[in-house]
Amino acid sequence: MTILNLIYSVLKDSWNLLLNVAPFLLLGFAIAGLLHSFLGGNFIRKHLGKGRFSSVLKSVFFGIPLPVCSCGVIPIAASLKREGAKKSSVLAFLYATPTTGVDSILATYAFLGIIFAIFRPVASLVGGLLIGAVALKIEKEEGEINEKQINTTGNRKNLGEALKYGFLYLPNEIGKWIIIGVLIGGAITAMVPKSLFTAYLSKPYISYPLMLAVSIPLYVCATGSIPIAAALIWKGLNPGAALAFLIAGPATNAITITFVLKDLGKKFAALYITGIAVTATAFGLLFDFIWKMTGENSSILMGGGKYIPDYLKIASAIIFIALLLVSKIKSEKIREVKNMKIKFRVPNMTCIGCVEAIKNSISNLKEVKDIVIDLKSKEVMVDTELPPEEIEEAIVKAGYTVEEKEVL
Repeated sequence: MTILNLIYSVLKDSWNLLLNVAPFLLLGFAIAGLLHSFLGGNFIRKHLGKGRFSSVLKSVFFGIPLPVCSCGVIPIAASLKREGAKKSSVLAFLYATPTTGVDSILATYAFLGIIFAIFRPVASLVGGLLIGAVALKIEKEEGEINEKQINTTGNRKNLGEALKYGFLYLPNEIGKWIIIGVLIGGAITAMVPKSLFTAYLSKPYISYPLMLAVSIPLYVCATGSIPIAAALIWKGLNPGAALAFLIAGPATNAITITFVLKDLGKKFAALYITGIAVTATAFGLLFDFIWKMTGENSSILMGGGKYIPDYLKIASAIIFIALLLVSKIKSEKIREVKNMKIKFRVPNMTCIGCVEAIKNSISNLKEVKDIVIDLKSKEVMVDTELPPEEIEEAIVKAGYTVEEKEVL
């Protein structure tokens, strides 16, 4: 096979993967925008301030459908902790939120069928509750429980904000990882011989440790990882190991582990990593058991994308690519800065979701006339007569740190 033929095969298989998932991604973006705008961080915060199992339960149920990646969940978790949420609730929220989202659940159905799509949120639910329950027990034993209530401020949302988040912010935030996942899935499909997987990676004692070793320290997007997992299964990886990869990968990475270690402590970091590894393995083995009970019937792994007409798949893929291009152009377009009074450097602002969180927090203050945020330079500029300390407090309340500030 020549290089050109190989490139053609990879692109062709990648395009086929994108066609299957694009209609479900667009539906997921729409629902995610509504959830984000009409639930949002403030709604979550006010329910997580008590040291009770009900707070853990709420943190998991609120976190599962939210379209927040393992990058974006960290400042939310930091803000929750700062405003009084218990470590048990924060840890449960950290596990449940990036593992699934309404967009990734729909994409899982598109590639891998209804059983896979059910297993992912159920694993998030059970894993989040178990980790949260153990953390709550540790807190009570160490006397860390009090009844401090989390402070929240209202922030009315509308349909326009929902559409903006779903079809502008979200494609910009996860679109790159979806494309990377599709290309990797295409490369695996085109290049990796099936005999390699059937000979080695179909064995659980090899596949599970390997999938966990790859997924736990690396950043894996909940949606972008799906075409990779699908391609691995099609090549012979046992489905349970692929499920373990889909559960463990989005739930953690080196940055998340560092945050838990620094802000929650070594004991809770060990609990977090162990809980992820155990629940991912347990649900993977359970899925493999069901898979074998059906006689390894491949029809249970048949994705929902097969039911979508070709013309709708192609139209959805074109719209998806257009959304990526538009969101990228919008994110890089910096408005001319005029009349700005204060400038802040925010080093842990990393994505469009971070920009929106900071902008919403500052917008809650009175006397704020304009806000310009440059993600590349990590600068937040505000036109206001308020003292810099009040703006800085709003940024910190959103879960971010101010490295330096300057009055212009």
